[in-house]
Amino acid sequence: MNSAPTVFQIVTDFWLSLLKLLGRPAVQMQLLAAGAAVLAAWLLARVIVRALHSAQTQRRERIRRQIIAAEEARQRAAGDDENQSVGSVLLFDEAALDEAVARRLGATHHLLSMLIQIVYPALATLFLYGAYVYFVVQGWYSGLLGGLVTLFAAYLVFRLLMGLAYAVGNPARVQYYHQRFFGPLFGVFVVLLVVNTITDITTIADATVLHLEEGWLSLGALFAATVGFYFWIMAISLIKDLIKSYYGWRTGANTGSLNAALTLVQYGLIGLGLFAIFNILQFNPTTVAAITGGLSIGIGFALQDVLKNFLGGIIVLFEGSVRPGDWVEVAGAEGEVDKLSIRSTVVRTFDNVEYIVPNQDWLSSTVTTYTRNSRRVRTRVPVGVSYNADPHAVQKLLIETALAHPDVVKEPPPAAPLVDFGASSVDFVVLAWVDDAKIKGKVAAELRMRIWDALKAAGVEIPFPQQDVHIRSGLPHLGNQAVPAADATKG
Repeated sequence: MNSAPTVFQIVTDFWLSLLKLLGRPAVQMQLLAAGAAVLAAWLLARVIVRALHSAQTQRRERIRRQIIAAEEARQRAAGDDENQSVGSVLLFDEAALDEAVARRLGATHHLLSMLIQIVYPALATLFLYGAYVYFVVQGWYSGLLGGLVTLFAAYLVFRLLMGLAYAVGNPARVQYYHQRFFGPLFGVFVVLLVVNTITDITTIADATVLHLEEGWLSLGALFAATVGFYFWIMAISLIKDLIKSYYGWRTGANTGSLNAALTLVQYGLIGLGLFAIFNILQFNPTTVAAITGGLSIGIGFALQDVLKNFLGGIIVLFEGSVRPGDWVEVAGAEGEVDKLSIRSTVVRTFDNVEYIVPNQDWLSSTVTTYTRNSRRVRTRVPVGVSYNADPHAVQKLLIETALAHPDVVKEPPPAAPLVDFGASSVDFVVLAWVDDAKIKGKVAAELRMRIWDALKAAGVEIPFPQQDVHIRSGLPHLGNQAVPAADATKG
């Protein structure tokens, strides 16, 4: 026999308690005082925030003008027309100018931004606390005001911590967790605090929702199995990102191997969460085995590709054959492994095109990776020169040009072997090593320009294929001669 109240009874009692609470004169006085305090704080905060925004904008514009004036003065002092033309381009580069302004502002910009974020909750907390003290001194009921002071103090701490996170962290990732973890978590905290103020929250948590084989499913267990599991997943993801960021900041190394290990730990902890949910929902091992056994055949046929990708992801993570940050070739295009999950892998190219690669493809097909054991790769630049040029001098010139490039490593040294005698050129190929596979295309393009300039300065011709048609005798005079039947048929 279940003695716990049902959800319907709890909801009914909650609304009756709320109406009864709002009908009390003492509560109405506190709500009126709280509304006045919150409204006054909002109006005053608007004035202060507007003044802070104005001061921040004026300071930013003043620093911008100082940077522009200093750059113009430097150009006038240089007196070089070519340098002035380059500097004028820099002056109109808004991105570079904004970056220079941000560096000049330094920590002041973050402090002002944080101050803008906490002005309203700080004023609201202060005014509500003043109203609470006044009610206590007068001997009036003040429990509701005390709860609102606690609520706005928590909101103040929340805004302060989020401001610090935006100041020191990656804004995109902070915004992601702000919207999906911290914001919803604070919202749940507010709801639970309000509900606990009106009625006993443990009574609501014990309310029955559904009768199971092992007993009754309570509202608290359902909340933990849904909302709690969501926050569990987001907390694991947050800790994973924090560990990766800390490791990358301390060592400056690629976090590909660490990310693979953390991904395995992440899914392992999610699995533990699922087992905890089964326990909360009172699913015993016999029940779980019966459910999975009955559905295993259907799931096996319907989701066989998903299972293949899942197992392939686990194998790839354990083996480490492909890791985030690796430079690979997919569908004839080169790109960087951006994200490696259990089901698929995201490869991003230089054109910001994302390839979603099922994990089983890494196991069932040949994969071209440039960074499996080392990020150092060799770039190739074919060069053809005229037969009139001295090949020994050309080879020396090509090697010297490659060595002069700042991104070409000195050991092993670049080479320029003669690979072929073409139809119209003597063919060389410049072989140069670079430390990162991501820049090999850029280095190859820059080497082509440097080689062009070097060969032109040395007077070496770069030939191009051409065809000449020589007519050995004049065109036949056809006149009005009849075309033979066989030729006419062929035409």
